[in-house]
Amino acid sequence: MTREADQRHSRFEGSLERKLQESVRTSNPSTITHTVQVTSFGGSGTTALCEHLLDAGVDLQPGPAQWPFKHQRRPPRGDEVPEGFRVLYPVGDPRDAVLSIFGRHLQVGHYRGMHARQPDAVVSQRLETLESFLAGGVDEFALAEHLEGWLDHPRGYPVLFIRYDSLGEVWNEVRTFLGLAPDLPPLAVRTRKSDWRSSPPPVRDGLNSLYGELAARIDALPATLLV
Repeated sequence: MTREADQRHSRFEGSLERKLQESVRTSNPSTITHTVQVTSFGGSGTTALCEHLLDAGVDLQPGPAQWPFKHQRRPPRGDEVPEGFRVLYPVGDPRDAVLSIFGRHLQVGHYRGMHARQPDAVVSQRLETLESFLAGGVDEFALAEHLEGWLDHPRGYPVLFIRYDSLGEVWNEVRTFLGLAPDLPPLAVRTRKSDWRSSPPPVRDGLNSLYGELAARIDALPATLLV
């Protein structure tokens, strides 16, 4: 990342942090009043999908960057959601997801979004770079726990899991699930700029060591799964 890009990123992070603090100060940001929620463990097109659905007028989660719902770890109980509530959970290869998160220097913000707390000194040190993260050998984001929690969510509302790389193929199911207009086009899935398999061997091996089992679990899922 260039110095100019790094400065832009820092300004964006600072602006978002101020908006989040204001949201916490002036309201209860965890109250669910929306009827459609997009949630994922990250790195699977969640932000782009949220923007696409918001542009279409979907009653999606509010707040800056859809916080705290975009990466919400604990699924709500059935009595915590309004009638008609449903969740769309896009999922992709966690090795690519983590590579993307670190490649965009979003690891600290992503940790906050996933855990709703600041990382402590030990975790912050591990999150400094992808290399230090992999050397620590600990999945600080707890991606497997996030996925399993939503697969086993409380009864009372449906969750549709979709393989992000199959989004175009299953868009009709997404439209039906969300009650979208039949002429709303699918979100164009962008080709990833980086692939974990093309990373240097130490990075590739580290990602596979941490996330290979979870990747296999996700690979065994169908293109869509309604639970």
